Amino acid sequence: MKTIFKKNLCLVLMFAIIFLSFQTFSMQNVSAKELIGNGLILSTDTIAVAKGTVETFTASLGEEYDASRLTCIVANPEVASITPIAYAGNVAAFQVDYIGNGQTVAAVFHMDNPNVIAYVPISASEIIMEIPVNLGTNHDNYCKLTSYEFVPYDFTYTNFNDYKSTLNIKYQCVSYNDKDYSKWGCYGYFYDAEGNVLSKVHLYCGILQKNKIYHSEFNVPINAVRFSVEGF
Repeated sequence: MKTIFKKNLCLVLMFAIIFLSFQTFSMQNVSAKELIGNGLILSTDTIAVAKGTVETFTASLGEEYDASRLTCIVANPEVASITPIAYAGNVAAFQVDYIGNGQTVAAVFHMDNPNVIAYVPISASEIIMEIPVNLGTNHDNYCKLTSYEFVPYDFTYTNFNDYKSTLNIKYQCVSYNDKDYSKWGCYGYFYDAEGNVLSKVHLYCGILQKNKIYHSEFNVPINAVRFSVEGF
């Protein structure tokens, strides 16, 4: 009976996580803000992990709960995996490992009381993404990142194989207060492991419109390990 109950619980949680993973999450760089769930506090409200790196976070319960009973389910295990690494009293630590490019969501919950639960969105990418909250060169006019994804580089001619993928970025104009400054733009940089700039790219739009979403595509150099966009 207990085995059937556990299987049903896992199925319910998995469907709940998959549903939430299709909601709109802003995949910005990891915030320092806490994420407060139902009786559970996570040390961050988003997680970003890059290929070849790991991230960690903590989950805190009320004093009456045992953190060793916390566990985690990832909606799409092809994006990331999460492993418990330590616990002390009512606090547990988890490690997030990169599996593949994409976005998903994880649920941390108490095995003895599944109503004690918190969800956290995860973004996994093949390079480290450093994208500030506000993007632009004018403090009155700026955009914010809404999403990004890596797709296979499909230009396969021999002389053009210096790229490993294509980075698609979407950003939204959230402030347009200076009408005399209708053109918007900022720069992004791909770096190698030694910190050398491999390429400089331009995020821009010719005519700003508040709440409008814009799109840019950039080829990712084969040796790139980090992508950074300038803010203010």
